[in-house]
Amino acid sequence: MAVTLRSSPAGATPSADEQRAGRRRAPGFVTLFSVAFAVGGWRAGLSPLSDNSFLWHLRTGRWILDHGFPHGDIYSYTAPGTPWVVQSWLAEIAYAIAEKALGGFGIRLLVGVLAATIACGSFRLVLGLTQDRIRAVGVALAGVGASFTLWSERPLLFGLVGLIALLWIVEVPESRLGRRPLVAIPIVVWLWAQCHGSFALGAGYLGLHLVGRFLDDRGVVRPGSRERSLAGGLALGLAAAVVNPYGWRILWFPVHLLGRGEVLSGVVEWRRLSLSEPDGVAFAAFAMLLAGAVAWSWWRGTRPCRRDVLVAVAFLLLAVWARRNVGVAPLVLLPIMARAVRVEAPAPDSHPSFHRLVLAGMLSLAVLWTGMAASEPAFDLESYPVAALQEMRAQNLLGRRLLTDDGWAGVVIEAWGPEEQLVFVDDRFDMYPLAVLDDFIALDGGSPDSLSIIDRYEVDVVLWPADEPLDTMLAADPDWRQIYADADAVVYVRG
Repeated sequence: MAVTLRSSPAGATPSADEQRAGRRRAPGFVTLFSVAFAVGGWRAGLSPLSDNSFLWHLRTGRWILDHGFPHGDIYSYTAPGTPWVVQSWLAEIAYAIAEKALGGFGIRLLVGVLAATIACGSFRLVLGLTQDRIRAVGVALAGVGASFTLWSERPLLFGLVGLIALLWIVEVPESRLGRRPLVAIPIVVWLWAQCHGSFALGAGYLGLHLVGRFLDDRGVVRPGSRERSLAGGLALGLAAAVVNPYGWRILWFPVHLLGRGEVLSGVVEWRRLSLSEPDGVAFAAFAMLLAGAVAWSWWRGTRPCRRDVLVAVAFLLLAVWARRNVGVAPLVLLPIMARAVRVEAPAPDSHPSFHRLVLAGMLSLAVLWTGMAASEPAFDLESYPVAALQEMRAQNLLGRRLLTDDGWAGVVIEAWGPEEQLVFVDDRFDMYPLAVLDDFIALDGGSPDSLSIIDRYEVDVVLWPADEPLDTMLAADPDWRQIYADADAVVYVRG
């Protein structure tokens, strides 16, 4: 049988030889931008470890590996044994394993991987929706830049990785994750729920998506529709999430926390968004760009669907309501902005040979930054009263009833808790009894009853910010003796 050789028509599937030749080509713009976002995220994640909440998360991860899962408070003398749901137990174990493997540098590598995944995943998601690499870069920079203001080594980063995965499932049905929502969503939701309470926002996003699609389809639910698969995946994921060391309480955690609104109102990350802060400015700029993109799309004759309006309004309000939602909201809104600036005829990618040099340069930067991170201290504790803590240890004051700031309590727990030193409170505002939190808020605000509160809890040592009202009260009280003072902190001992 004769075989006729002919050239492939335009748009035909490349032959095996052509595919091999393509793989040998220089990287295109899409690859360069993907690597650029990944390297940028990697650099951000390599920052020294300093967050106060992260410090007790790390200590808890070590405790779990050594002793098992705690179900009651182990860090304070004001609420010992109080029921405690370690909501981020999986992330904490990951921190502890990374530390056992490579020390603090290992944790920084872990955080770098998470940040690189979020940044690169966001760009690739937007690229598929805009079909234009330049517009995708602009949209991704706007959204990731606004979200980045809330990035740190806290477990939220694990939650943002879960969010990116969920966005791929919902927004890109043809993706590997999106083709199997009944399998992918339960896995993502289970992992996310064991790492961070922001899984509730992911469930809310998916719920809004389903309601919006229902409204767009005029209340018609088609048998076998994708929306049914998404709803089923969410239900399976939430059901599976109760399989953990704390059972259903993992799912109830966000509701329980929100029930403490009066206490949370005094916490910086739970306050309303402010344009006087960098995160407020970044999110306001993103919101304006989103509004401009939607308006431009409308002017071109493409009105936003009800689903996009519903999701956008809900998450814009969530971000304004509480600063902590700024980490999540811009990423949820990225697909909406991407669809608004979508082009119908994507430009072909190019593969000039100098792209290899650019790619090599970016990867060299990543290696350089990694080497620099490995050669420097993993922890940055300059914002903590390290000298005061060292003085306390030198004077054998560890083990006494210590009162300190809730932020500083994190470094105390990481260094000495719970075997050597317990704290009055830390920032686990979901766990402490409200009466204890009210007393601490009174101390923090310089209440006239501060000294009587200290006496009631039989506090022996006070480590407190200098020049605060409590410092003045203790300095004037003959029952207290100052043993240390610097520009930032003071230490008082009873008697």
